[in-house]
Amino acid sequence: MNLEQQLLDLILSSPKTRKIKNMAEELEKESKFTLNMDIEKLKGVWELRWSSSKAPFLDYSPLVDNLQILDPLNLNGLNLLKPKGINSIIGTGIVAKLSSLNEKKIGVSFTHAGIIGPYLGVRKINALAKIKKEQKGWLEITFLSKNLRICRGDKGTLFVLRRIKENILFERFQEFIKSL
Repeated sequence: MNLEQQLLDLILSSPKTRKIKNMAEELEKESKFTLNMDIEKLKGVWELRWSSSKAPFLDYSPLVDNLQILDPLNLNGLNLLKPKGINSIIGTGIVAKLSSLNEKKIGVSFTHAGIIGPYLGVRKINALAKIKKEQKGWLEITFLSKNLRICRGDKGTLFVLRRIKENILFERFQEFIKSL
């Protein structure tokens, strides 16, 4: 079994183990990712399975999906915390506009944050506020494959995410972005 598959298995079976960091760093050394060649591969729904951050909202929980939905060709992104098992854009979210900074880094400018609610009849409940003071950051993609993404944030945090096959959720994200 190769290192990538071992890491995927580990983040699914033991998402809080310290071994993840070392394995992720080994995979980073093998990375050949460039935005020019691989930007399309970032598109989709990614589940955060491990992070080096101590922030509770960046920690894995079996009750909450911690998702990052990326549409890099349209320069849109959404970080979404939602109840597990609900296949909809519902929960706490922060919307981002994306940009290319260099061959490995994606610029992130947060535009809206708040609660994204369910539909009541034909009306969707949203308590999203436009972010008034500019909030920017970046993500450096340090490893990318079909099923696994490793990246580092502008504050030094290491993230390990797995791609999930949620085409309906991605489609709902695209509809949601159009409604802003």
